[in-house]
Amino acid sequence: MSDRLSSNVATAVEAANVNLIMLAKLEFGSGTVYVHNGLGTYTWDGQSWLGVGDLGTISSVEEGVDVSPYALTLTLSGLDSGISNEALGESYYQRPVTIYLGVLDSTDSFISNTPVQIWAGHMDQMNLTVGADGGDAVQLVAESELARFNLSSNMMFTNVSLQQQYSGDLFFSHLHNLDNFSLKWGTYTGGNGPGDKKSGPRTDGGGAGASGGGAETGKPVIETGSPG
Repeated sequence: MSDRLSSNVATAVEAANVNLIMLAKLEFGSGTVYVHNGLGTYTWDGQSWLGVGDLGTISSVEEGVDVSPYALTLTLSGLDSGISNEALGESYYQRPVTIYLGVLDSTDSFISNTPVQIWAGHMDQMNLTVGADGGDAVQLVAESELARFNLSSNMMFTNVSLQQQYSGDLFFSHLHNLDNFSLKWGTYTGGNGPGDKKSGPRTDGGGAGASGGGAETGKPVIETGSPG
């Protein structure tokens, strides 16, 4: 973990008289909740962080050498039915979650440059355990930001979908004309261009007697041999 911390924080963690504290910032739809796994209330970053003590737990923060999304589980137990029901009514899906690590000195104050962010993701699932010993428990599963790479963008190769992201882009504006469109590649079908046999004499060597019969068959004329 030291690769995420400043040098003075890493040094402070190795000292004898320090305490580590985990802080969680949960941005629900109705408002942001600031809690930590210690006791009492700490003021940091302009907010008051409420301690939940042993009633709140955070699973291990994992990371690996591979680019993989690691989930995090936050649990709050000892709740009465009113609080647990209110939690389930929250708008939480895909809402941001940020975890910080704080280091407290012997005076129970944060040392300089802490807390520091150690994990960020979004809420994915909320589970409720009813009738557990000591009260109900709410379990919130949060996914790492890397999990978004596994989600579909729900974008389609249509002009409507393109306009939602890039208004005015005309790349797909004629895409609907290709539906059931039949193209005979390399076949002469007539037209108004200079190559049309109705507009004048041919200039590709495909007149009467030309090898390959370009004028009669409607196929492109291919001439071989060295120039001159």
